[in-house]
Amino acid sequence: MTGYAAISYDSLFPCSRYPLEYAYIPKVHSSNMGRMLVACDGSENSRKALDKAINMAGENDEIVVLYVIPQALIEEFKGIIPEVTKAEAQDVVNKAADIVKARGRKPIALVREGDIAKEIIHFASELECSLILIGSKGMSKIGTFALGSVAEHVAKNADRAVLIIK
Repeated sequence: MTGYAAISYDSLFPCSRYPLEYAYIPKVHSSNMGRMLVACDGSENSRKALDKAINMAGENDEIVVLYVIPQALIEEFKGIIPEVTKAEAQDVVNKAADIVKARGRKPIALVREGDIAKEIIHFASELECSLILIGSKGMSKIGTFALGSVAEHVAKNADRAVLIIK
């Protein structure tokens, strides 16, 4: 059974001339997000993005947890971009998937290698995700210095909604 919260109509519509005193807003609503993709790299912001996705998802929605192992394109960046093994990346997505499952949602855990932003955009499209959630900063020390921000690239180039979490 869904409960309702009585909210003063004037607080919702302060300039309204309608004679209603209260608007009844459902406290619990079901989400129809479908499938959401969360870019996960083990950083604090990616954990916040995962938490946001879980809170937004309805009980029938799926949460895709994607870890993209970056490939250093330039030899000089090999020490700056953290080297991650497939096993370490799989461990991160498995832990994230366990959190999703423990909170009553359906997880899909994936690990891929390549250009992080391009892989996120590719898999969101391929898996028909309605929303991409991504942290504003990841584990890389390089940030926006030379390669550009992953979150910014995803937001500018994705063909679906992107939610950047701070």
